[in-house]
Amino acid sequence: MSDENKIKLELDEDAILAIDFDEIELVSQVFFEESKEVLDNLDGFILKLEDQPDDKEQINILFRRVHTIKGAVGAVPGGQLLGSVAHEFEALLNRIKVEQRSVNKECIDLFLQSSRILKILAKNLREKRDLFPEELSEAIELITRYGGFEFSDEAPLSKKPKLRVVANTQALSSEDDGVWMSTKQMNEMLHLSGELLVLKNYFQMMSQTVDFRLEPELYERRQGDFTQNLNKICDQFQTQVQTIRKEKVEECFQGLPILIRQTATELNKSVQFSSQGFDSFIDKGLGKDLYDALVHMVRNSIDHGMEDQFERTVQGKPSVGTISIDVSEEQGIVHLIYKDDGKGLNKERILARAIKNALITAEDASILTDDEIYKFILQPGFSTKEKVTTMSGRGVGMDVVLTTVEKYGGKIRIETELGKGSSFMLDVPVPQHILVEQALLCRWKDFQIAVPLKSVAYISSCDNLQSTLVNRLRFCQFNELTVPFLNYQEIVQNEVLVTDDEVQKCSAVVMKTKRGNIALLVDKVDGQTDLVVKPFGSIVKSVKGFKGISVLADEKVTYVVEPEQLLALLAQAPKSEERAA
Repeated sequence: MSDENKIKLELDEDAILAIDFDEIELVSQVFFEESKEVLDNLDGFILKLEDQPDDKEQINILFRRVHTIKGAVGAVPGGQLLGSVAHEFEALLNRIKVEQRSVNKECIDLFLQSSRILKILAKNLREKRDLFPEELSEAIELITRYGGFEFSDEAPLSKKPKLRVVANTQALSSEDDGVWMSTKQMNEMLHLSGELLVLKNYFQMMSQTVDFRLEPELYERRQGDFTQNLNKICDQFQTQVQTIRKEKVEECFQGLPILIRQTATELNKSVQFSSQGFDSFIDKGLGKDLYDALVHMVRNSIDHGMEDQFERTVQGKPSVGTISIDVSEEQGIVHLIYKDDGKGLNKERILARAIKNALITAEDASILTDDEIYKFILQPGFSTKEKVTTMSGRGVGMDVVLTTVEKYGGKIRIETELGKGSSFMLDVPVPQHILVEQALLCRWKDFQIAVPLKSVAYISSCDNLQSTLVNRLRFCQFNELTVPFLNYQEIVQNEVLVTDDEVQKCSAVVMKTKRGNIALLVDKVDGQTDLVVKPFGSIVKSVKGFKGISVLADEKVTYVVEPEQLLALLAQAPKSEERAA
């Protein structure tokens, strides 16, 4: 063979190897995308099977999903162990199908442990890591020895595997708290980057070929086209980034059903779980922190608050307790409501322990509200339980809830009724890493104020409005509604400070909120713009009525209004009798 042919052959082999490598990577990527949904939902199907142990269709669904994992991983390098575990899991399910056996608690324990093993192996395979938790060795051995389990009429598994299902699914998350981006999302980002490149070239061409002094109309037209396209791409890019950072609430909290099951089993109690809003999306980082808080809430709720079956029956309550979680998001605030139908909080007992722990004096305790008393349970080291258990009693846990809420600048409220249960209402602002807000620019005194455009209902000159005074506050009529009509200083101080003549020279921006409308009095409305809103710094943590600041091209600092907060400031105003006093 000539040297020339030898070189050609070597090049061809390199090309073939490159193609094979690309194909393998593509196959692997397809597997990770397809298996993610299957693995994420696996625990849910297993728990449904526990509720309906004789439902053959649930067995078939579970069997098909495990079979999908086994078949898809075959072409992925390094996926042999994952494939083997899936095969043994599938074989056990098939045996139950063929022999038409019912599923008991021991089977469910084994299924849940198998699910967790599959998730860890898939995660390590995706991240190309050889790490393998030692705790899984025994579990895998039990799964692969499924043939050793002897079925009988008394129990589906007479040789019961001693497994403790680990419910902390957050351990499966990446250590760097990264986000999962699908191929579709990556392609959309690449598409946007391509449009930005085209727009950059258009800008260079416009600057080089058009002289704005000789052809001002042409330059202005092209500049308008450039601005319009830039705004469109920026909006799409911002939306895409926010979408990538979010995931389903169901995925963030997927470990809760197993955690509730495990905790109730260990404490010999029966608890069912219901949820609402789990099909919505939430910022991944916030979701992770809320999950950590919920872990402690669940454990304390079942240990402290939930009665056992006998106690509940004696009290005339359903023998099975209920924990429910409702999640929703409105105007940048995540509302999470956690409820249980247990014993409820004992106010006198909590207060006595707070006094004993020197958290408050008996004299000061007499003027506390119920909500303030209940919040003692959120203090580090606080517990009313005399006996320490593996679940609670050391006063560790509920303080994590308060720390999480305060980390995001949120609020927590507690409602409870003895014998009926307790509710925890968490209102947590969505973390704004980069917030782009379409806003209306206004001037008031020496300040520049921006009102979010989505909150603006109406703009009017004040000489077109009829105002009246009620309890030292100014009101105007809007859409047949009486609306507070004040400048920022008047809102903060809860009283009218400027004369009617001064008001007539101003403008009113009517803002709509979920609690009502409010009209902000400003000196001038300058126009509309897009702002990058930044939170207040560590020194000035917040300013009443504002969500943050923005710096415009002229380097002026603009304060961005939070309409909900402005209305809340008015709600805190003293009543007319208090004013008169």
